[in-house]
Amino acid sequence: MYPRRGFSLSILPLNSNLKNVFRNLVQRQFFTKYGFNFREKLSGIKSIEDINNKIREIVRKGQVYKLFLEESPSNRSGRNNVIKVWLHHCECVAAQRLRRCQQMFTLYSKWWEEKAFKEYMKRMRQNLTRRTRDFAFGSVGISAYNWEKYRITDEEIKKNEQEFDYINVLKENTICLACDPSQKDVDDMKVCACGTMKTPKTYEDWALFIVKPDLVIWRRLHPSGSGQYEYKMFGTYNDVSAEDFLNVQIDIDYRRSWDTSAVVLEHGETDESSNSDIIYWELLWPRLFVNRDYVFNRRYLIDEESKYIFILNKSTEYPKFPKYPDKYRIDDYWSCMVIRPHDGDMKKPGIEFTLTYYDNPGVSIPSSVTTWVAMRAMPDFLDKLREATKHYKEFCLREGTSKACKEIIEAERAAEAQRQKDKLDYCSLLRNSNRTLTQDTVKDKRSGNNKDISSSDVCGVHTNNHGNRFKYLQPLYYFFQ
Repeated sequence: MYPRRGFSLSILPLNSNLKNVFRNLVQRQFFTKYGFNFREKLSGIKSIEDINNKIREIVRKGQVYKLFLEESPSNRSGRNNVIKVWLHHCECVAAQRLRRCQQMFTLYSKWWEEKAFKEYMKRMRQNLTRRTRDFAFGSVGISAYNWEKYRITDEEIKKNEQEFDYINVLKENTICLACDPSQKDVDDMKVCACGTMKTPKTYEDWALFIVKPDLVIWRRLHPSGSGQYEYKMFGTYNDVSAEDFLNVQIDIDYRRSWDTSAVVLEHGETDESSNSDIIYWELLWPRLFVNRDYVFNRRYLIDEESKYIFILNKSTEYPKFPKYPDKYRIDDYWSCMVIRPHDGDMKKPGIEFTLTYYDNPGVSIPSSVTTWVAMRAMPDFLDKLREATKHYKEFCLREGTSKACKEIIEAERAAEAQRQKDKLDYCSLLRNSNRTLTQDTVKDKRSGNNKDISSSDVCGVHTNNHGNRFKYLQPLYYFFQ
């Protein structure tokens, strides 16, 4: 199997392997003879120290090899040659095995390193596309988005200043006052009877779609010829403020908690100079369809002069959010909302709003299905938005981190501090009044066990003012009785 090279056959007998060598040694009683001698030398050992001394003596005299060698020089020389050949043979085999292991290790390590390197580069490329690029731009102060080119301009916003006037025109031209008020279904929605006729009553192609006590929705086919509808809504809420209604829509952390249709909501980039943001939004669709996702530029503007709030969204492209193969990207999307407080105060409850939006879902759906979904999905979303606005302050005080939440928290702390200060001021005033009226109270004190519970109990001052005519002069009497 392994050829012997570099050795002459003259130094090896015909049967010169290790087995024959040991057999020869056994026949000559080598192990018996030297084993007896070895036992004799160990007979005097009685402790570990004796063992150490014997070993040192044997090593010092160099006689260890004599236990394994015969007295005959010729036999000793032949056996030495056999052992040398055998050791060389073992060395060759071991060297070959080590060489083969090294080659296999090199091969597999190279193959796995190449595969791991390719996987690493693939992930790095994905990270550069999705995440790292905007961080790299941000580290040097350069935006990954061309705001100068794609920012929503003031002119685009100002185009929507007459939305409420246009809503009034739509109401006058599309809502039929002769409709039967009893035409309502279980969801408390009423579709105008004119909309069910073959020639519905429209204005600039806007047809009445849904009528509710606090919500009216119109729709019309989009001029692009896609077969999809664009929608216009008008709503009025008396229990939410314009400021909270705005903050609920721009606070994506809060929206994750109440909007069950939003699978993913991520923030890409902010342009603080114009109150603009890049938002990624994945919308949950039924099981038969893949989810839709949006990347849009959102800007809001608060007009202090007209007391209007504008929120505009427009689809865009952003390198952090590329198109994903398991989702359908909505590239044609826009919306505009205008909010107006009833009495001009954005912090007080009472608002009116209009919302116009359009998106192309990229799939042909029967109009009956589209109508059924829209009639339930849109009012349901607006109801959730309304309820979420009512609880926005609670969310901010509990876990909110946005700029609006921080302002709400600071305002609440200031209000609480003012309440405590007012309470201390009233209590101090009450104590001073009690000291002044003490003498008159003692003189006019009436007999009886009933004690009048006055405002002094609230401040920790306990006096018996039952029947005391001066109690009506105390400032807090009218607040705590």
